[in-house]
Amino acid sequence: MTDLDERITRVLREHADTPVDVARLTSGAVARGRQRRRRLTAVGVAALALVALLGPGVLPAGLPALRWPGAGPAAPTVAPPPVVGSSGASARPDLVGTDPTVLHFGVDSSRARYLGWRSGLGVESARLTLDGGRQAVFDLGRTPADVEESFHDGMIYDAAPVTGADFDGEVVRLPPAGPGGDPGWVRRWQPVPGLYARVLTVGPDDRALRQTVDAVRLDAVVRCATPLRLTALPAGATVAGCLVNAIGFPDALDTSVVVTRPGGGRLEIRLEHLRDFPGHRSRGNRTVDGRPALAGGGELRLLDVPGGHLTARFGAGYQGFTEDDAATVLAGVRLAPDLAEPSSW
Repeated sequence: MTDLDERITRVLREHADTPVDVARLTSGAVARGRQRRRRLTAVGVAALALVALLGPGVLPAGLPALRWPGAGPAAPTVAPPPVVGSSGASARPDLVGTDPTVLHFGVDSSRARYLGWRSGLGVESARLTLDGGRQAVFDLGRTPADVEESFHDGMIYDAAPVTGADFDGEVVRLPPAGPGGDPGWVRRWQPVPGLYARVLTVGPDDRALRQTVDAVRLDAVVRCATPLRLTALPAGATVAGCLVNAIGFPDALDTSVVVTRPGGGRLEIRLEHLRDFPGHRSRGNRTVDGRPALAGGGELRLLDVPGGHLTARFGAGYQGFTEDDAATVLAGVRLAPDLAEPSSW
């Protein structure tokens, strides 16, 4: 176990009785890892890592056994499956960002590999890795605001206001986020009338940015596949977005589905899964359809999901839904039979 692993494990054990802010824990752990590697090597950039509060549990009725491959063959490639017979963004720009089940673009697998994807709430995005391990993100929306409001951990953003005139195809260098860091690179353009696109990357040059632009295919459609399926929704609610973070796949997976209702209500159902996490809590302060759950801090979390946590977030930042609404959705969640096999999603 590395020094970084030990620090993460110690923090999680100390806070085993409370919900953990995974995003904050991830960013802090990765930042410390980057500092340590810089001191040791004086070169390089730390890779992003996904850290989630997970552990073994009791298999409840209706949930499949979850299999994670051990050491051996290379990790399987994860990618959203194609949708045959549908029109991509170049032919139907009006559809972009309107359907949380699809993305109206694809990626040339010979040029880039998916690390994640998301769709809905006005924008469609993909996180990619290119030759040499560099990462980049691609966002596509129908307004400049939709694109600029799409945020990605670990990427540098221009704080200056952006308008439609800035989507002129120019490659812009952004200042480093901190001393000794690499600069950011952004290109904004309009691939077809009515659509706005952006690529962001971090590195000493804009090579990964240009590779990403070449890899994106606007004549393709892919499904926003996730291992989560919602079979029950509160009155007036609809599924509005999906997100898959597969940076650590198959050892780690972070995925969510966003539910909304008229008036601005928002509820997020999130699955956090990490292989071989040593701790787990089985007692809670609630039950959901007869299963143990923990409520607190505007969250309701199932505790008997094998190797992971399934959480409904309805509190601060997710107004418009109640704990009862969260329980309704969690009781109807169905997981894919094999989280380590994307073809089952």
